Amino acid sequence: MTARQTLKDDYSASVEFYDSVPAYSQREDIASYLRLAKETGGTVLELGCGTGRTLLPIAMAGIPIAGLDSSPAMLEICGRRLIKAGCSEKTDLVLSDMRDFDLGRKFNLITVPFRAFQHLETAEDQLACLSSVRRHLAGGGLFVLDLFNPDMQRIMDISNRKEYGNEEPFLIPDGSTVTRRFRTVDVDLPNQIMDCEIIYHIERPDGSTDRKVHSFRMRWLFRWEAEHLLERAGFSVVEVAGDHRGSPFGTDWPGELILKAVVTEI
Repeated sequence: MTARQTLKDDYSASVEFYDSVPAYSQREDIASYLRLAKETGGTVLELGCGTGRTLLPIAMAGIPIAGLDSSPAMLEICGRRLIKAGCSEKTDLVLSDMRDFDLGRKFNLITVPFRAFQHLETAEDQLACLSSVRRHLAGGGLFVLDLFNPDMQRIMDISNRKEYGNEEPFLIPDGSTVTRRFRTVDVDLPNQIMDCEIIYHIERPDGSTDRKVHSFRMRWLFRWEAEHLLERAGFSVVEVAGDHRGSPFGTDWPGELILKAVVTEI
């Protein structure tokens, strides 16, 4: 295993737009996480909580939840949203690295939504995160890991080295119109890492234009690799689904890769 790397993903370029992106706000995972939070009947910890896209609905339901993220800009927005919604009292926000944290308590449900785990590039970093999760998961608690199922044809498509995408423009609160496009800068096949860009083309109300780029790296994991990683970290996988509706993995290829696990009983 290689030495631990510093997480370099900087969301400051996209924080202005994040909550307005339809592809995020309309994801079906929100209802799924809210249902699981109610079913597990206790406190919730969300790793990579960002601006509170999935955290806020759980907090608004009166369920105690803690959100952890390494982006100060994202957490600042999340805090403002919680205050505006009047549900900040039962919510803790923690600026920390998901690979190494100690909150001094356990949770009935721990989630890593929307592929945040895939910013961890090495097995060492992944196992460090899972070790921290295991320490914080209450007896009988549930851990949910949300990954994308790798589509190797798309990953290897050299046309993606240029900007691509045909999403509809969307509005942000200041009245600007934003169009998202994408680019795969590079692919490291041996290490299963993609260098990616999301490019925001902005038309301001005064007619001026701007272009902002969110650069980040993601490591893809295959289904059995992810299961073995969880088992190596002391978890037992209880469900593998292809979406947040609970469809069997592979129903709609490539779909998602959603794993639910519990701590292995010794």
